Amino acid sequence: MWGVTELALFVFTFVILGVLNWRYICFLVPFWYFGHCLSYLNGYYRHYGGNPDEPLAWGVSSYDKLYNWIWLFNGFHAEHHFRPKVHWTRMQALRDQIVERQRAAGVRVIKPPHALAFLDPDLPALKEHSRQKSHAPWNLKAARLHGEPN
Repeated sequence: MWGVTELALFVFTFVILGVLNWRYICFLVPFWYFGHCLSYLNGYYRHYGGNPDEPLAWGVSSYDKLYNWIWLFNGFHAEHHFRPKVHWTRMQALRDQIVERQRAAGVRVIKPPHALAFLDPDLPALKEHSRQKSHAPWNLKAARLHGEPN
């Protein structure tokens, strides 16, 4: 209910502001779109190269001190996926406890912050999607297209 209420208020606010001054919408929409693109890029690199079959390695972490200090230990993403209820102030301690398990699981660690991960010198190459077959259990449509049983 609260999600629907929030969405309705969001749309209502934009409609009212657009009616009051249409230039507001023309100014806001490009910045809103660009901000979402950057947010999705950041989220993409938080998971790019992670291992979806290993819960400990679902996320990709970045341990740059300045990035984590400014963004409240946001770079400890693999740790967040492994233990999502741990408060951000305890992420470093959690990593210290599980660092050997992470190495064994192959947790991917990047040098730059997530938003700049395309600059990482160890960035894995993109695999050709046309040659890959999806074996993910949640992608049944793709499995049917490739003639694989459900």
